[in-house]
Amino acid sequence: MLQINCMSSVRAFVPRPRSRGVASQEVDGELLLYVEQTHQASCLNASAARIWELCDGDRTVEEIARRARLDPDIVAHAVERLGQAGLLENAAGSLLGVDLSRRRMLVGVGLAAIPIILLVTAPSARAGTSPCTPTMDTCGPGMPPCCTGSCTGGVCV
Repeated sequence: MLQINCMSSVRAFVPRPRSRGVASQEVDGELLLYVEQTHQASCLNASAARIWELCDGDRTVEEIARRARLDPDIVAHAVERLGQAGLLENAAGSLLGVDLSRRRMLVGVGLAAIPIILLVTAPSARAGTSPCTPTMDTCGPGMPPCCTGSCTGGVCV
């Protein structure tokens, strides 16, 4: 009985996307989202992008699943990942009351329809300007240190 109550609350959850501070760009059929506050970028495949587009603050996970033609558990999992990425205003928390194994996802929707959300933390501006000598370049006294930290015989290795 607890499982049913948990699942009904999962399906009744209404995800609200961040209203500010998210930049988006579509690239090669994927959607890139950048959260300015956390400097995190997320890359959503077509299936995850469809779920993101349906998250409007009015639709429940169940309604999103119906419109996206996906299993509600899979949509709940994707919404949870969107929340972890900082893309939602309301915390998704741990929405999923069931174990979504890879096998279950593949059998349930097929490989092409699995929502995939990849998170990438953008490096700081300081990290981008940190000078170091690449592998196999000349190194030595008065030169920037080797990126690998190892200068042997005047060559970064």
